Amino acid sequence: MARLNLFDLINLSMNNNLKVFKRTAGFIIPLAALLLISAVSYFRLLDNYELVSLDRRFLLRPAAPISDKVVIVEIGEDAVKKLGRFPFDRNYHALLIKALSAFGAKAIVFDLLFSVPQEHDAELEEAIKQAGNVYIPFAFDIDINKKSKIVSANGYVAKCLEGLAAASKGIGHINIVPDPDGKFRRIPLYIKYGNNLYPHLSFLAGCGYLGIKSEDVRIYQGEYALCANIRIPLDERSNLIINYSGNWGKVFKHYSYVDILQTYLAGMAGEKPFLSPDFFKDKVCIVGITTAGMDIHPSPFEPIYPGVGVHAETLNSMINNKFISRVSRKMNLYVLIISCLFFSFIIFKTKPMNGFLALILAIALSLIASLFLFNNFGIWIDIVCPVMVMGALYLSIASYKYLGEWRGRIALDRELDIAKKIQESFLPKNLPRVNGIDIAARMITARKVGGDLYDFVEFGPDELGIMAGDVSGKGIPASLFMAMVSGAFKSFALPEVKPEQVLSNLNYKLVKESSSNLFVTVFYAIFDMRSKVLRYANGGHLPVLYLTKNKASVFLNVEDGAPLGLMDGAYSGGEKRFEEGDIFIFYTDGVTEAMNAKEEMYGVNRLASIVENNRVGGPEALLDIIEKDLRKFEPKAAQHDDITIIVAKIGAG
Repeated sequence: MARLNLFDLINLSMNNNLKVFKRTAGFIIPLAALLLISAVSYFRLLDNYELVSLDRRFLLRPAAPISDKVVIVEIGEDAVKKLGRFPFDRNYHALLIKALSAFGAKAIVFDLLFSVPQEHDAELEEAIKQAGNVYIPFAFDIDINKKSKIVSANGYVAKCLEGLAAASKGIGHINIVPDPDGKFRRIPLYIKYGNNLYPHLSFLAGCGYLGIKSEDVRIYQGEYALCANIRIPLDERSNLIINYSGNWGKVFKHYSYVDILQTYLAGMAGEKPFLSPDFFKDKVCIVGITTAGMDIHPSPFEPIYPGVGVHAETLNSMINNKFISRVSRKMNLYVLIISCLFFSFIIFKTKPMNGFLALILAIALSLIASLFLFNNFGIWIDIVCPVMVMGALYLSIASYKYLGEWRGRIALDRELDIAKKIQESFLPKNLPRVNGIDIAARMITARKVGGDLYDFVEFGPDELGIMAGDVSGKGIPASLFMAMVSGAFKSFALPEVKPEQVLSNLNYKLVKESSSNLFVTVFYAIFDMRSKVLRYANGGHLPVLYLTKNKASVFLNVEDGAPLGLMDGAYSGGEKRFEEGDIFIFYTDGVTEAMNAKEEMYGVNRLASIVENNRVGGPEALLDIIEKDLRKFEPKAAQHDDITIIVAKIGAG
């Protein structure tokens, strides 16, 4: 009997030890997971998702206060249409300064770089000097490899002209720091270059407007800046987080650059003004370009947001003393640990259904708390990591992920629709009309958005430029890059500039200014109908197919010409004399790489053969024949890439 009791005691002891082990393991495993997630939180490995949550907070926030002291002077499509190609002659800017000064503007901020001398610089300099309240920018080449508490620069990208700088009330940089997803949410309040700190243009103008002297500004790197009675929170690199107020066009007062000039001139002539001068009295007037393809960036509210709006938002924050402050890593970690421990206790003590309800309640309370702090105090506290941890503590994370993927597909479709509209907005609306040359053009997209682009530049009745290109990548980033390419190309494609120099200038701009890791191939040619000469250059694009009246087709290419946006490089040009009846075919790789069911490519030889056998007739008819043959080879449903074809046929001059 005693032996039996002993065995019972041993079994009881073993069972108790097993229970203790299970109970201990039940705490050790969640604790290990908690430590892992804590590391994810502290080192901000989920920051891309956190940035998305920040965007949602902006969208869900009630209307933010907007100061009526900030107005935007837009250089829009109307200004380009009336004043000509941008950049304008600087005597227009001088006239604008005189107008705004006469209207009583308190400060004039130019979001336009003046780094290259022009004819009317003296007139602009005098206007700036007489106004005494003009701020003008410069741009740094930021050192992206140096990680410190303040952004550093290697040198200048665009230095302000000395005469204009001396005449102005102040100069500041206009650099913006893109987040990993490409959106612009912060600006360096100061940039260190050499041993000096240089302020951001809008911050400098804001201090001037509020009467804050430079010696009254104290910056505590990685924490905050003190400007008299204003405390500006900064992130870990001393960047100011932009407190976006809303969609472009729905916040701040917007006035046309041209309307202001016309109002001033009308007043000088004793006529009725277009605008009331009182609109600008005691205001900060920010001048910037808003035309398609020029200085646009994605913001939390929309994928296309003019850069001039960043200055308006910064000034609005300073005037209203309303800023965004991100909670420190340590505080976010404390909140995460406390919430996870409490939620783990709830899960261990409740039934599965009650635990699921607790999960829903905890997530809802976390979101409400984050929105409350953001809406009322401008406090940005991490929410993604805590929510993901609470979801991981409960098995329903699978359904949570499915819901997230479903929402992601909807968001992706929306983005692709937006990107499609962006692409279409930069394509020519009408075919050019130049003496002695007939044009037909067609683009057939493979998906909701593609990377092909083309443009026509009419230099006069007897000279025409044709550009065909293909941007790498898809979606909104590729469309925004396309917008940048299109806008820059239009500014560089001038009648006196050779095609190879245009590509060289465009490549230099893309290499220096683009951080999207995208590139573009471009073939650019100029038809001179007087001399019957085609001048052309190629940047990694497919060569143009050239066909005379009765000879075999040839491909026009050059010796030097890599895709644009990858690295610095040389671009060479070529020339070809032509005569009546000659045909030039511009096309993208969607034509030659079209693939049939046997995985055979369409190829350049088949394209050349089709063109040679159908050289008689107009360009539109030839284009129809090419498309019909392509469709026969590769059905529309199987099309995997954009198809762009431009047919130029020389007629009687």
